[in-house]
Amino acid sequence: MRKDEHHNKWMPSPYFEQLSEEITFRLDFRSIEYFEEQGRLYGLPAQDMIAMYLRHMAGSGYKANLGIMTLKEREELKARLEQEGMLPRKT
Repeated sequence: MRKDEHHNKWMPSPYFEQLSEEITFRLDFRSIEYFEEQGRLYGLPAQDMIAMYLRHMAGSGYKANLGIMTLKEREELKARLEQEGMLPRKT
């Protein structure tokens, strides 16, 4: 949103549609409840809290640590195990 200098009111940015994309994804109930609870603190719906949180994380340079191996790490492990004979080689 931006502040309209002439009327001293907040109004939606005319560039919002160009700067965003609508997507659909599923969330588990625990995650939805978490964002609903966080949103209540600010008077915002869960959807807005999720969008703001993701925008904040994307802009902060945060790197997710999900406690699982990255694709590159899995590929390197697989290659090493194949090389050591612990997995069948690709033919």
